[in-house]
Amino acid sequence: MSFPRKRSSFAVLLVVAMLLHMIGTLYVAPEPAHAAGTTYYVDSVGGNDTNAGTSSSAPWATLAKVNGTTFQPGDKILFKSGGVWTGQLWPKGSGTSGNPIVIDSYGSGAKPIINGAGTSYPANTSGAVMLYNQEYWEINNLEVTNFSSSIVSSRAGILAYNNQLGLKNHIYVRNCYVHDVNSDVSGNKISGGIIFFGTHIDKDGNATIGLQAGFNDVLVENNHVANVTKEGIRTKSDAGNGYPKISTNIVFRGNFVEEVWGDGMVLAEVLSGALAEYNTVKNHSKTSSGNYAGLWTHYTTGAVVQFNEVYGGSGGHNDGEAFDSDNNCVGDVFQYNYSHNNSGGLLLVMPSASNLKFRYNISENDGYRSGQEIFFYHSANAGNEIYNNTIYVGAQVTTQIFDNGSNRVKFYNNIIKADGTITKFAEKAWSASAIFQNNSFYPATIDDINGPAAHPGLITADPQLVHPGAGETNINMNDPNRLNGYKLQPTSPLINSGISVANNGGRDFWGTALGNGNPDIGAFEHASGGPIPPSVSYEPTADSYVRDGAYAGTNYGTETTMMVKADASGYARKSYIKFDYGTFGGSSAASAKVKVYVPAVNTDASRTVKLYSTDKSWSETGITWNNAPAGTTFLGSMVISNTVGTWYEFDVLNYVNSQISDKLVSFLLVNEGADSSKGDVSFNTKEAASNKPQLVLTQ
Repeated sequence: MSFPRKRSSFAVLLVVAMLLHMIGTLYVAPEPAHAAGTTYYVDSVGGNDTNAGTSSSAPWATLAKVNGTTFQPGDKILFKSGGVWTGQLWPKGSGTSGNPIVIDSYGSGAKPIINGAGTSYPANTSGAVMLYNQEYWEINNLEVTNFSSSIVSSRAGILAYNNQLGLKNHIYVRNCYVHDVNSDVSGNKISGGIIFFGTHIDKDGNATIGLQAGFNDVLVENNHVANVTKEGIRTKSDAGNGYPKISTNIVFRGNFVEEVWGDGMVLAEVLSGALAEYNTVKNHSKTSSGNYAGLWTHYTTGAVVQFNEVYGGSGGHNDGEAFDSDNNCVGDVFQYNYSHNNSGGLLLVMPSASNLKFRYNISENDGYRSGQEIFFYHSANAGNEIYNNTIYVGAQVTTQIFDNGSNRVKFYNNIIKADGTITKFAEKAWSASAIFQNNSFYPATIDDINGPAAHPGLITADPQLVHPGAGETNINMNDPNRLNGYKLQPTSPLINSGISVANNGGRDFWGTALGNGNPDIGAFEHASGGPIPPSVSYEPTADSYVRDGAYAGTNYGTETTMMVKADASGYARKSYIKFDYGTFGGSSAASAKVKVYVPAVNTDASRTVKLYSTDKSWSETGITWNNAPAGTTFLGSMVISNTVGTWYEFDVLNYVNSQISDKLVSFLLVNEGADSSKGDVSFNTKEAASNKPQLVLTQ
């Protein structure tokens, strides 16, 4: 393979105007909305633009009416479920901190559809749903498409576009379905599904070289993106003379991205607070006309990529890996991820990437394309570490382990088990500064060609994985029993055979705490070198859900299930659980987990449930929405898929130990995300016949 490997340029390419905007997308001189905090309704069938629009009985009808209005902080724009609008949605105005402008749906039925039908701008990317130099917006529960078989242009489904100096704040996109967006395949990487673009070029092509524009407080959560060109979800900042590392607090969480021409998800030009977690990327890099990968970072500092599944990347030209720490990435952490069947490999590391931590990940059958490898590793930075990963090469796969453009690396506590063919360990010999230590290579011939000159602690015996090659697809990253085939059998020679690593994250792939002694080799850690400490489980002394609106005074304490739901007034629910662990004998717990079981869940792909501590004075038969205590301390959150029959657990150790004086704890389960009629999830209560909530403590 040739070096250097470079990605396609991100520089913005000017696009010649092809057509006028579709009807309904023409710019209309904005008229002021009537008052802050007003809710506007839009109905494509029963509406009329001469209506006031402020009630569901007198809604507006068209996108032109919405696009011609300047909305005020706290306003809501609600599109009727089941409605279809053709053209571009570009409402005007900005919210303020604490008072965002919200786009959402109303009524029952399918998500309202915004069909951009092939939006096109003369000089840059356009979106079916677009914000242009705007901030404090939330976009929820839309179906968005933007396809044209005749108009060649760079386009997106949902686009936030900033070409003003500095950051635009608080743009949230949640529970949307963005699909069938086609774009100019010869153009840039700012087209596709959900795009945040900070640039020195305005929508009409006027450039200010050196202008640095980006975003702060971005949340892209629980969306489904499918069949888009080129990118699934990404941020991008381009100043014309470089890529400014400017954006902050960018979160991609709980999204399902599939069938993507190019990159699945990209966190790019983020100075701090970049986080991608609990996402699934399926069938990315479907072309080999350029360099693409599954989920990667570019010009980031301290990005965290965790609890993601990336698979099915079939192309990507020189790339096609699941993960990539790319140009000028500093201190990024990739951990607790699952990668499988990516033709280009597991991980790409570019020369300028530094202080990378790649740990406790699992790879199955990656790097199977001819000429590819598991690791494309070209950074000579001494701070990079690759440790405690489990890598399996199946019988049908032929690959090599490293394309080592750099001849130095820190590589320890990793398992490489190959039932397939390893053509060679590395492309070239390693320098004396390369550190390989306490790894498991099976069979021993893996490193015969260009293996490390020194390898203290190498184990070449069978690692005794439970069932390698039996990895699942679309796994629930909160399921403690996921990917059990990659755990170690009790007789494995890898137990307690690793070397200690400072600042190792404190847990293995499955959430088991790492002890103070030598760790196991691979992504799995036995609970301890000695006997597993005994645990004790407590059932609730009280549990219930509460409901708002007309039901705010009703008690549901005797039900066999309790629901959590973010929805319109009268439909929202939250749940409460109380435990008494007065018989617990220790002065403190070594671990404490709340476990809840899901017997029923609605059709949204996922939802985020948060756990808070609460006041303990409520009673099971007396609690209602009106008197329910508020959450006090945030304890954690879980992304819950639409799969029933699953246990979820929250780590509550600090809270439990803080209440050891009376050994009584109370919890609130709540969804604080966007309203959705299909986002509810039910948990069993103590009145259920089985699978009741549990507080599990160990001493």
